[in-house]
Amino acid sequence: MTPTLLLSLVLTQTPAPSLHYTAPQVEAGAQRPLEGYDFTVFEPSGKKADLYVGVDEANLRKTASADAEVVTTLPLGAALRVLERGKERLKVGEYVNHWYSVEYLDTKGTPAGADDEVFKGWLFGNTLTPFRFEADFDGDGEQEVATVVMSNDFKIRVRVLEPSVKPPRRVSSVDANPAGGAYLSVDGGPVVAKLVPSKTAGLALVQLDSTPEACGDFNTTYVSYTVSGNKKGVLGKAKVALTLGGLSDSPSFSEYKVSFQPKQKGLTVVRTNTGEDDSGKEQKTTERTKYQLKDGVFTEVTPAGAASAETKP
Repeated sequence: MTPTLLLSLVLTQTPAPSLHYTAPQVEAGAQRPLEGYDFTVFEPSGKKADLYVGVDEANLRKTASADAEVVTTLPLGAALRVLERGKERLKVGEYVNHWYSVEYLDTKGTPAGADDEVFKGWLFGNTLTPFRFEADFDGDGEQEVATVVMSNDFKIRVRVLEPSVKPPRRVSSVDANPAGGAYLSVDGGPVVAKLVPSKTAGLALVQLDSTPEACGDFNTTYVSYTVSGNKKGVLGKAKVALTLGGLSDSPSFSEYKVSFQPKQKGLTVVRTNTGEDDSGKEQKTTERTKYQLKDGVFTEVTPAGAASAETKP
């Protein structure tokens, strides 16, 4: 492969979608200015599906107003095409965002509606997400739907919908903390999400990676969804299965690598810590910790210890 072709391929790759929601930290009771909020802004792209509904029973409004007539109610994970973004940033409830004109799409990516009527309307930006995953998270043979959004209190929120359960009690949710907020004096942060399939981890997981650009802190959180006894038609519980934190702030570095053992439903974390001793020499240590899955949570089964250590001039 020629360097020119390689460069062309790199430049044409679509970057991984991400989501963020932040605002400056303020004293209790103080009001944050609207312009202080920073959040993901979506634009029309002409694709069959731009985004998904990140909440269940979302009201698609006829106009860009929280009091507008409801066109229809959309389920968690419903596919959407963005048609237009409202110009103003507004506060609706506890969220600051834009209104979006969207078109509801069916599973084939074509406009959907009732009686040949295509459902179009407006949704507030906090209900939209680029992250939708479908998998048998609880091992009952049925496919659940999971989405990732930012909550109004600046957490990363994972919702899992049990499709055979009727609303309104068919969704379980759990929150994870984004990285870097304390260092940057903001609430919130970014997230990139992906699905870890059951063949990799022993059960399907939602992986959340939070890596702020202006901060050395980063973390990875795994979210599980389990039902006691793997019963069908029963709402289970979304849980934080494991959270790992790292640091990249020279001369201090703390990195981790996760290896799953799917048959044993366990995992191993190898952490490498690099720093300087009192004399300024580089010192590196490696720790290996094993975890076992129990009731949707990875629990440490061997104490963390330095497997190896070396000192470099």
